[in-house]
Amino acid sequence: MTQNVSDGLVLFAHGSLDRNWSKSIDELVSRVSGNLENVCVEVAYLKDSAPDIFNVVENFVSTGCGNITIVPMFLAAGAHAAKDFPEIARSLRLKYPAVVFEWKDAIGQWEETLNFFTGILTEKFSR
Repeated sequence: MTQNVSDGLVLFAHGSLDRNWSKSIDELVSRVSGNLENVCVEVAYLKDSAPDIFNVVENFVSTGCGNITIVPMFLAAGAHAAKDFPEIARSLRLKYPAVVFEWKDAIGQWEETLNFFTGILTEKFSR
């Protein structure tokens, strides 16, 4: 992680007990990080994988990140978004009151994501 960067981006994924599960999200972190010069980009997991969001945020804060954006890498906003995310957000704000946290909608709810999947599925399955 780059020292003295003021912005952090957390790609917040579900996690899995299967070690191979994280390969695609790790590749995404690498690509996004390579495209964003002055932003620390890391993945954090809700459960079954490490690191968790609390460790990632602690590392960001220790390197000077004062603005942290959290993008839930979920296709749908279900129980985790309704129950877990607000509790995690509250805990983080209490522990780090000087940090500005921005929680985005689950990535599957973004218009750009829906457009991407519509296009790729239409292309792959058109006759």
